[in-house]
Amino acid sequence: MARMKTEHSARRPAFFKALMGHFSQYLRIPSAFIKNLNRRSLHICSLKGPSGQCWVVELEKRGNRLFFHNGWEEFVKHHPLEVGDFLIFSYDGVSMFDVTIYGKTFCEKNVKAAKRRSDKLPRRSDSHADKRRGKLLVDDVEETSLRPIPFQSKNSSVCRILKTRTLYEVCIPTEVVIAEGLKAGMAIKIQDTFGMSWHLRLRGSHDRVLMRSGLSKICRANKTLPGDTVIFEFVKPRVVQLHIIRAGAY
Repeated sequence: MARMKTEHSARRPAFFKALMGHFSQYLRIPSAFIKNLNRRSLHICSLKGPSGQCWVVELEKRGNRLFFHNGWEEFVKHHPLEVGDFLIFSYDGVSMFDVTIYGKTFCEKNVKAAKRRSDKLPRRSDSHADKRRGKLLVDDVEETSLRPIPFQSKNSSVCRILKTRTLYEVCIPTEVVIAEGLKAGMAIKIQDTFGMSWHLRLRGSHDRVLMRSGLSKICRANKTLPGDTVIFEFVKPRVVQLHIIRAGAY
């Protein structure tokens, strides 16, 4: 009987993901795997962790791409997943994925031990230090004085907390302009975590350098809402990585 069960499990469609970069809010399902999903439009699925506990997770479609979205962040926190972890998703053919987690040791991850270590880590309390670390420059928005922003990078970055659903203009701080060699008229590329990208031309106004045209389109594509934190990280010359931290995520 055990052998029959193993052979049956081996026939279940599955895919793996090595966790890299910013995976905590979204995780993309490989395009080649989508054909295995139930022919009915699948909007919600369940992720069954190593403990047998299940998490309900919404699936979000962006063009031809499909992502684990709402509910995924809770799964990440509970297990607690980190860069370098290796996950195998085995699909039951209806709406359930059994998730096997491997750690950096290349062995199955001891989730209970990892959670204990995570719970012992000190929590951040110095909001000013958090906002300045990694050259993250936060525009003067009232909410930023009330909470730290969970983002660290060695690259120059500019942050905005949305008061409305969209951005129409971002003034790039002088420190970033100098560090990145930016000037009015220069073309830059902004890319998001879904693989979409936009080309913008920087504007100038009264000795300031601005990101303006195209920002509202980027916000609509990423479905931003008031309270979301939008971070522009200059990862390469003239290339900006877009990060969005949803309201209530921290």
